[in-house]
Amino acid sequence: MEYSHIPVMWEQLRHFLKPVALEGSVFVDCTLGEGGHSNLMLDEFTGIAIIAFERDPEILQVARKRLSVYENRIVFVNANFTEIERYLANEKRAIRAFVYDFGISGYHFEKSKRGFSFRDDEPLDMRLDERCTRSAKDIVNTDSEMALAEIFAKYGQERWSKRIARAICDIRQKKAIETSRELAEIVLRAIPARYRSKRIHPATRVFQALRIAVNEELSAISTSIPAAIRLLASGGRLCAISFHSLEDRIVKNAFRRAERGCLCNDEPCRCYDRVRINVLTKKPVVPTIHEIARNKRSRSAKMRVAEKL
Repeated sequence: MEYSHIPVMWEQLRHFLKPVALEGSVFVDCTLGEGGHSNLMLDEFTGIAIIAFERDPEILQVARKRLSVYENRIVFVNANFTEIERYLANEKRAIRAFVYDFGISGYHFEKSKRGFSFRDDEPLDMRLDERCTRSAKDIVNTDSEMALAEIFAKYGQERWSKRIARAICDIRQKKAIETSRELAEIVLRAIPARYRSKRIHPATRVFQALRIAVNEELSAISTSIPAAIRLLASGGRLCAISFHSLEDRIVKNAFRRAERGCLCNDEPCRCYDRVRINVLTKKPVVPTIHEIARNKRSRSAKMRVAEKL
């Protein structure tokens, strides 16, 4: 089977995971996708087992088939990585690594038919699982102009957020916006021609913003990282790969707080046990030029790694 998603930064990830790949240890793949990183970890580190989380049941079935040869070493969990504490609280084996690969898989762009890509005319959905309360279509057709502009500016860092929101509201008064191509064309017309990027499609930031809003991706990161640190065995490592600045900033700030012993996200801090970490990547690790040449999707990837003390 040909897979859509190429796992990024494997050589760097292997470097950081090798010291904790002890016989009988458990690694947690929080973002299984098509199973690329889990496949590489199971093949490279023969003494470990993996617990793999994937919220999308459709892509989980793809990963199950891919990893069936390792069925005695991997457990699949159809859940969001915000639920790791619920599923792992009673795990008796030492959890020595958590691996996150944020964003969405190439599978969703190319095969899911849920409107993640503006290159095809697909239903405007963007939900990674049916537990999401609203689809992208719901947001585009019901949120106020102000709310849409805020989503595009906050999650997409879109300069023309207000113009785009106004254009959407004008169109939806005449007819509902149903498909990804319809939305992409509205965005294209809303942005002045001389300001349209030649490197990326003008609708890229709007589609990113809607996907993040639909799936509550950023709040999930904020919730999950402190939980992962609590669950790690002493000396265990957390590796997080981000693909845009919003994700990376959340990881960086979560690590900074954890360095001070704070895992609560409250102000002032209400932590009592003072779990601490050591950040192993003072600056984020980035892909090599050779990897970027092989896999253009890796060009924006950044990896941060922390070790529990």
